[in-house]
This record gives sequence, structure tokens and C-alpha cells, in this order.
Amino acid sequence: MSHPAHPQFWNERYVSGSLPWDFGGVPASLKEFLGRKRQAPPGRLLVPGCGSGHEIKAFADAGYDVTAIDFAPAAVARAKQIAGETLAGRIHEADFFNHPFADGEFDLVYERTFLCAIPPEKRSAYRDRIARLLKPRGQFIGYFYYAKTDPKDGPPYGLAWGEGDELFSRHFLLMKDDPVNDSLPVFAGRERWQERMRTNKPV
Repeated sequence: MSHPAHPQFWNERYVSGSLPWDFGGVPASLKEFLGRKRQAPPGRLLVPGCGSGHEIKAFADAGYDVTAIDFAPAAVARAKQIAGETLAGRIHEADFFNHPFADGEFDLVYERTFLCAIPPEKRSAYRDRIARLLKPRGQFIGYFYYAKTDPKDGPPYGLAWGEGDELFSRHFLLMKDDPVNDSLPVFAGRERWQERMRTNKPV
């Protein structure tokens, strides 16, 4: 049986259409964020574990220089189809943890169902990778799933209450933390929209 740390596990689900985490559009909190940021100069954006990539076009339309990455071939093919020909070249089939991005390459990283898809033992590596890729004072935003789950039962793998603060405070300041009102059933009542700022502390 394939494991969530391997592309085959996710590829099988995209091929079969078993996608309970796929929102199918742009969620409300992200729309609100993009509306607030229209007066600020956009920058370089990374979407790790982009899946179907419904938000890619919304970020591009808001002026962001978008890069998206996923290691499941079927997810990348789906994301390219949804994003359209103009943006397809921005979506890469590769492993977020070892793709040769440059340190400080991005102004913004967007999280959407990627953290809860990776085994909990990889969370520190995920955090440190994002911290390295962001410029100081860069933004780390998105949706975070808070539920105390047994690792044997995931994915999704939830964060226990307080675990997010413990994990991310090493490199980030929490700037916004709101409940999510349009969650999919698998995340309902346990999802938060959070915005963090990268500190100057070296990784």
C-alpha cells in the first residue's frame, strides 16, 4: 500500500476523483485577503502542494508572480487544466522539500491542505523550508486544520490546539487568526485562516 509521503498515494486519489479536500474554487478568506492587498505591491508567491490549484489564477489576477508545485502527476495535470494555458508553465511537478528554490525567493507562501497532508514527523522540515524560502517580513498565509488526530488515522493530520503556535513561533509572528465559515465537511469547525510574518531570525 502506498504512503502519504509518496506521490503514488495522492496520484491514485486524483485519478479516481476521490478528493474530499478539494474546495473547487477560491474560499472566502482568501478573497478577503486579496481584496485587502490590492493597494499593496504584489510579489513572488509560492503554492506548495498545490493540488488542483484553484487559487492560482486568483493570485495571478491580483498581480502575484505565481509558482506552484506538487509531486503527484495527476494533480499537476489537473492544476494546469484549471489554471489555463497562460499559467500552466508556472505549475511544476516536483517535491517541495528538495526542489532547487533559492533562499529568500518568495514574498508570500500560501498554505491550503498541504500541511495536513504530510506526515507529522515532517512538520519541522516543512516549517524550516518555508522560512528559508521567504524573505524577511515575507508572509505565510492560508488555512490550518486544528484537530487532535492519531497519526495512524490520517491524512488529514490535524494540529492540536497550541501546536501551531509552538511549531511556527520559531520563525513567524502570528498576525491574524480567524475561524473559517465555508470549510468543506472534512474540515468543518476545525479550520482557521491564519496570516504570519517571517521574522529576521536565521533558520
